Amino acid sequence: MTLNSRRYGTAAIAGVAAFALSYVLIYALTISTVRDSLLTGVAEAFGDEGADWKIVGWLFFNAQFVTTTLTVDIPLFGGTDAVNFITESDSLSPVLYLLPPALLTAAGLATARLNGVTETADALKVGPAVALGYLPLSVVGALVFAISLGESSGGSPTLLTAVVLAGVVYPVVFGAVGAVAGAVLADD
Repeated sequence: MTLNSRRYGTAAIAGVAAFALSYVLIYALTISTVRDSLLTGVAEAFGDEGADWKIVGWLFFNAQFVTTTLTVDIPLFGGTDAVNFITESDSLSPVLYLLPPALLTAAGLATARLNGVTETADALKVGPAVALGYLPLSVVGALVFAISLGESSGGSPTLLTAVVLAGVVYPVVFGAVGAVAGAVLADD
């Protein structure tokens, strides 16, 4: 195994860990609110038992400014809307917005430290590679967190934004910030 493949492997694992920990922390902080929400009741009424973990997935993506696309197919009342429940809910804390960036920064820092990165140029190569683990999970998450209500109603994270913003931009930017911080700290 070459040095570069080991570095990128470490970054990918750190990206997977950042994704998983972000979801778990958001789950822990929001599950009681989600279980008491109207959305969970509606989803379960249409046969999607245990939809609360999927709705937490919506919040996970909302914390990265990825909207949830809701489609309601009811004559005269239906339509499609893009919603960020964190922004629109008084019961959800804006602190949720800090979790993915903080964990992605930590993933970049860990990647730099585990690979002995001491130069900023090397940090800028290895830090963004956190996306190698985060991007595939963002794609899968955007698909798995979909809820169907009937034949043409439901909700899910907005796919394009989930892939581009949550899957690429967030891990590349915050992974690089963390890796650069790791390189700077290594010099001290």
